[in-house]
Amino acid sequence: MRVALLSDAHLAGPDDPNQRRLLRFLASLEADRLCLLGDIFQHWWHFGAAPFPAYAPVVDALRRFSLSFVPGNHDFHAARYFRDVLGAEVAPVLTPRWDGLAVHLTHGDEVDASFGYRAVSAVLRGRPFAAAVDAMGPDRAWRFLAHVSGHPSGTPNPALCARQVALAAARMREGFGLVVSGHTHAPGQHPVAGGTYVNLGDWVTHHTWLLVEDGRPTLLHRTADERDVPVAATRADECSV
Repeated sequence: MRVALLSDAHLAGPDDPNQRRLLRFLASLEADRLCLLGDIFQHWWHFGAAPFPAYAPVVDALRRFSLSFVPGNHDFHAARYFRDVLGAEVAPVLTPRWDGLAVHLTHGDEVDASFGYRAVSAVLRGRPFAAAVDAMGPDRAWRFLAHVSGHPSGTPNPALCARQVALAAARMREGFGLVVSGHTHAPGQHPVAGGTYVNLGDWVTHHTWLLVEDGRPTLLHRTADERDVPVAATRADECSV
């Protein structure tokens, strides 16, 4: 079985060079399943069955894949669309088994327990905020959400990276052989507690993705000339920048 995983593309529309680069990647990708672990879109909203027109080419490119989707903190509103329209497997945590390998998949933001992060998340996921965005309509909502979502950070937070490693080790003790997350933009493939922890990095600065083939994970960097180069395994206490 050949599975591709990526996260944190933070796509911002057709003027975003990373969106064009990801579209080329998707056009060339051959996989039995594509797993998206959140923050693929910098800001997602949909009105009825229609996402923002700026994302339509990406949505069309995804239709040919068997999809799994873990919502991120930027594109949590996409969960219903991915499930109902794209037929994706959707959950905050997914635990598939591929070729005998027990896998644990999350976006990775559960390690951020700070008051500020939790408070903002609660507001953005609340009904009053949803009602306000719905009332704006697609054009105004696109501009508003682009403003409030800001720009993706390319600098990993070492404290959050360390918490992700600790959480991965705990999942290994529960019997998982591979734990995968994103969120911190810190790509790395690390041996942890008898298994493998992979942070997918991002598609903003690092352009990294994970291939799991026949139960074997390999973190890859997609170069500017469309080649895939393996990322060397590192110690779990190293936080890539």
